[in-house]
Amino acid sequence: MAKDDKKSGKKKSGGKLGMFSALIIISLAVPFMMPTVFLVLVGLIPTYVAFATDNDAQKSGAVSVGAMNFAGILPFIIDLWSKGQTMTNAIQIMGNANNWLIILGAAAIGQMVVYAIPQALATLTLTQAESRAKALRKNLDLLKESWGAEVATTKPIDKISEG
Repeated sequence: MAKDDKKSGKKKSGGKLGMFSALIIISLAVPFMMPTVFLVLVGLIPTYVAFATDNDAQKSGAVSVGAMNFAGILPFIIDLWSKGQTMTNAIQIMGNANNWLIILGAAAIGQMVVYAIPQALATLTLTQAESRAKALRKNLDLLKESWGAEVATTKPIDKISEG
């Protein structure tokens, strides 16, 4: 397909045109949404910190904190929209300590998820492996009873076939 475009002299500009259109729409909307942008930028400070301190290449910890942090900001964005998008309302929302408690608490829940989920998965995996090993030992004992102790040997296959 790329060769056909080069031969016919056509250039694929849909991606650039779409990006340019989105940039124009966003730049026209920002002055009208400045209080919301302010609220989001200030409220996502825990996400910026998580992103800067996350050593993982995929930044999964920062994504977890960011998702919960945004969930903590969302009610205040809706509140701002219902009161009217003015910088006064945005500053008033961000000036309330209880609102910060909710925003930072949501980010803290995201951080707890980062620490708790791997531990829970490791515990679950270990429990499943131990349960499986116990079941295999029980089955081995049943085989010994049915077929004799020779079935349950730990010698390599080559030594069994020789001897």
